[in-house]
Amino acid sequence: MSNVAVVGSANLDLVIEVGRPPEAGETVLGSAYSETPGGKGLNQATASARITTTSFIGAVGTDTAGKDLTDRLLSGAVGIGQLRRVDLPTGRAIVVVTPEGENSIIVLPMANSALQPDHVGQALTAEGPSVVMCQLEIPIESVAAAESWCVKNDARFILNPSPVADIPPVLLKSADPLVLNRTEAEELLGAAHGLHTGSELAQLLAAQAKSVVVTGGSSGAWVVDQRQTGHIPGLDVPVKDTTGAGDTFTGTLAAHLALGAELIDAVTHANAEAARIVQLDRLAR
Repeated sequence: MSNVAVVGSANLDLVIEVGRPPEAGETVLGSAYSETPGGKGLNQATASARITTTSFIGAVGTDTAGKDLTDRLLSGAVGIGQLRRVDLPTGRAIVVVTPEGENSIIVLPMANSALQPDHVGQALTAEGPSVVMCQLEIPIESVAAAESWCVKNDARFILNPSPVADIPPVLLKSADPLVLNRTEAEELLGAAHGLHTGSELAQLLAAQAKSVVVTGGSSGAWVVDQRQTGHIPGLDVPVKDTTGAGDTFTGTLAAHLALGAELIDAVTHANAEAARIVQLDRLAR
C-alpha cells in the first residue's frame, strides 16, 4: 500500500553537455557525457518517496538499463511491486545540457509503451493510493485507465501533460491539479509564445481542469483552484542543471497533497525542493 502512486515512464538518460545547442543542419562538439536514471515517472516517484510512501507503476526492459533503473527506484525507497519487466529495450532519453543548465530532451519510449491499461487498473487496486500522478511518456490509454480508477475510488488525479499531446477532455477535467510549465501551457492552449502571463495561462486552463499549477522556473509558480489563486515567487539560486527540476516539483507536490496540504502550501514546498535540486550536479542527486 502507498499514499502516492506514480503511473509513468522510466528511462536511461543519455546526457550530453554542450557549449550551445546545434542549429538545424549543424554539428557541435560535446564537452561531457554521462548516463543517469531518469524518465518523468521515475523522477517524480523518487521525489515523492523522500516525503511519503510511494509506488511506481511502469515498465522497463530485462536489459542492463532496466536493472539499473530498478535499483535506482529501490535505493530511493520507491515501491516496485507493480513494475513490469518486458521483452523490449528500456526507454531512453537524449538530454542536451548547456552551461547555463538549460536542457532539451528527446524521449524514446520503448519499454514504456508496453504499460497496458489493464495492468494499471490492477496495480492501482493493489496499492490503494489516495493520490495518483501521471505524465504522457506512456500510452494515453494507460493514463485514461488511471483517471478512471481515481474517479471510481475517490482518489486525487494529478496530470503532468508532458510531452504535450492530444489529450481527451475528460483527463483534463479530472486533473486536480493539472501541472505544467509555461511552454507546455501555451502549447496546450494553442497560444503564441509570450502572449500571456503565467497567471493568465493558469486562469485560462482553470476552465478545463479542477485546479491548475503553471510553473515558471525562477519566476515561480501560479496556482488556481476553487478556493484560491496565488503566485509563489521563485527562489534566486545558482543553477547547475535544470534537468528533472519539473519532475522534482511535481513529485514533491503530490506527496504533500497526499499528506493533506492545501494546494498552495504544497506548491510552496515543491518550489523550494525544485530550487534545491537545480543547484546540484545530476550525479549528486
